[in-house]
Amino acid sequence: MPRRNEVTRERYETTSTSQTEALGAGLAATLSAGEVVLVEGELGAGKTTFVRGACRALGVRGPVTSPTFTIGQRYPAPVPVSHVDLFRVPGLRGEDPDLLADYLGPDTIAFVEWPRGEEDVLAGLARIAARVRIAHGGGDRRVVEIASSGTATA
Repeated sequence: MPRRNEVTRERYETTSTSQTEALGAGLAATLSAGEVVLVEGELGAGKTTFVRGACRALGVRGPVTSPTFTIGQRYPAPVPVSHVDLFRVPGLRGEDPDLLADYLGPDTIAFVEWPRGEEDVLAGLARIAARVRIAHGGGDRRVVEIASSGTATA
């Protein structure tokens, strides 16, 4: 098990949406309230597919769709889940500090798509538990890299 502040990096290749969702579900099993996962990748890479798998594993039963035009969605689950998309936000430093208040907090597990160098701002709002990078691998293939921080003490 990783020690506190130790980062583990894993690389996977998937060939279907169900495999990408399963990776999201696997990561979800390691998360706790107050944590955030940053999800990066080009358009159509599978970010929302990954998040959907995580949301299902966390108990979200309704549709899980990209919140590109609404900034974020909050889903009811045993631990509420937030899904934020910063694609249309040029930067958080110039935004109202409460922009993400409904989505990030100690009672929520959150997934943030398109974090674009805003890690320091996001880290001030919640603990960043993992960084996920998804890339097209040709056809239906996706390359998924997950860097996660350990939470166990030495």
